[in-house]
Amino acid sequence: MDNETLLRRMEAFDPELSDLLLSALDRQCSTLSLIPTANAVSPFSAYLKGSVLGNDFMDHHAIERRSRLEQMACRRVKELFHSDHAIVRTGNPVAASRVVFYALAQPDSTILSFNLRKQEHCTGDWMTYNFVKFSLEPDTLTIDFDKVRELALNHRPRIIIYSPVNYPQNTDYEKFRQIADEAGAYLWVDIGQNAGLVATGFVPSPVPYADVVTFGASDALHGPQNGIILTTEKLAPWLDQAVIDTGHVSLKKNVLAALAITFREAATDEFIAYCEQTIKNAQALEKGLREAGVNTLCGPTANHLVLAQLREGIDGDKLTDNLAVAGLMVKPEQLLTSGDLSFSVLRLSSLDPTTRSLKEKDMHKVGRALGNFINSPQKESDIAEIAKTVKRLIDGLPLFSEEWLPDAEADDSPQDLMGRMMVYWNN
Repeated sequence: MDNETLLRRMEAFDPELSDLLLSALDRQCSTLSLIPTANAVSPFSAYLKGSVLGNDFMDHHAIERRSRLEQMACRRVKELFHSDHAIVRTGNPVAASRVVFYALAQPDSTILSFNLRKQEHCTGDWMTYNFVKFSLEPDTLTIDFDKVRELALNHRPRIIIYSPVNYPQNTDYEKFRQIADEAGAYLWVDIGQNAGLVATGFVPSPVPYADVVTFGASDALHGPQNGIILTTEKLAPWLDQAVIDTGHVSLKKNVLAALAITFREAATDEFIAYCEQTIKNAQALEKGLREAGVNTLCGPTANHLVLAQLREGIDGDKLTDNLAVAGLMVKPEQLLTSGDLSFSVLRLSSLDPTTRSLKEKDMHKVGRALGNFINSPQKESDIAEIAKTVKRLIDGLPLFSEEWLPDAEADDSPQDLMGRMMVYWNN
């Protein structure tokens, strides 16, 4: 059965679900997302996740009895990030975080965390920790490592967590390592949506310095939703056992295959070009915003992220709703500091626009249009104006541009993959 026939039969069988599918397709094609966690999955990864590998049953098994697919995914991600050990079994970053806490923390342990990151993942009676915050300095919007060191020596945390998901600058991981060693703490870095830029070397890697590094396989890496844990050879047995103890004993083969090809794609010239373009696009977006009179914080950006400051009196939620009507998806946030001061911002990313093939001139237009809208009365005419700009930029664009797919010559032999898969579907 070919895909067209299959979709027609599904639409006739379940019109309610088919309507949701078509609505999602229409929404994604007709909107432009600047939300950091929104990005299209690679067609290779998407195909494997929906492939016949999903039919294979994988029984619960111990770490030392990893399947061939799990070994492949672990090997590839270790090579990609130059890590001693990798765990790919957890289904999302939240699950990965809970595994790390289970392995390295104890009840009532003190956790020194950047903006209290990961505290939101601590639910349940066994996850009772004392969180202590460090953050950006309100006057410089940078990290004062002397203050971080003072906090670490005063509180003697079990774990120091740094997660720069809201910070568009690089940091000195060696200084974090020195502070962790002096305080007798583990260093855990969650690189979030910077994973692709770290893998390709466009931003510094924490792997040589951190005891644990976590991130998701989706968004920046174009893979399936999953949680990845990288760790040292010394801590590997503890983390492996924590994975089993917390119930993450296996993944379906289709997900493991999707992960494996994700990590292979991330090592290609095409993905390196994608990451380079992502940074250029973020810089162009930031430039456009500034030219339109919108201040950006913690700039100039060194990664995919741009923080557009909202002046006092602007309702971030209302602004977001109005932009959604215009087809531009954004996310309001509060940029925290070490004091009581915080800044209302839009947390903007160039990841998804780059995946759709937008370039610097396009992102500059997006920045100018967005900046003009932020400074406008946000009347219906203002919404209509930015909607026109968005539509002109994305009309006819794919959700995933073929320019980012690896350029490999297909095998035309009768026994190639396509021929064998067509036999499967048609019999």
